Amino acid sequence: RGQCDMFKVSYLLGGSNPLPFNSGADAAAAQIRLMFAAVHAASLTRALPARESDFSGCLELHFTGEADALAAAQRDVTGLLTEGTEVLQRVVGHERVVMRSPDFFTRDMIKGVYPFCRKSGMSVETFQQYWWQVHGPIAALTEDALGYIQIHPFQAYYSEMEHHYDGITEIYWPDEETADLALVSRQMVEDQGSDAPNFVDLDSIGLFLAKEEIVIQG
Repeated sequence: RGQCDMFKVSYLLGGSNPLPFNSGADAAAAQIRLMFAAVHAASLTRALPARESDFSGCLELHFTGEADALAAAQRDVTGLLTEGTEVLQRVVGHERVVMRSPDFFTRDMIKGVYPFCRKSGMSVETFQQYWWQVHGPIAALTEDALGYIQIHPFQAYYSEMEHHYDGITEIYWPDEETADLALVSRQMVEDQGSDAPNFVDLDSIGLFLAKEEIVIQG
């Protein structure tokens, strides 16, 4: 995916079926292009098996226009999903890249997806500024991470959609073992953990580790 300003729609998926998507890459790409004429890039993110989580994966669509992203976020995507899979939440906003390694686009990776809500009483503007400017540089030092990305919902998400989460953090690692070690590292537990209460509702944090398959390359 390119470095232009991107607007991202994340459909967070759950349900009884551990395999959330009903098609492979080529068929899914064709379906997505038929449904979303303005789509710039798309990926199917499947949660790793045998890990307890409320989420089974995530359908992620990228657009170059805010209005296109907002319209897409309100579309029914059940035709792309397997029986027993449902859309738990939809988040739409700016994709803000904090850190990517030089070989980010050439590596096979494990992706950590963290949807969460802002601290009670904190305005959206203050929350996003703190997350980006204060916490972002701390989280960018996550051990052995290959990439760290924030999804910041834009104003229309709050005014025109039923919403829940205030943001999604995405962290990429080379493999599952590296991800597991990073999750219990001092940097994540102490450095990031001590800062999180300043802007995060800790009870709202979700997490799933996943494999991301890019089906439309931007």
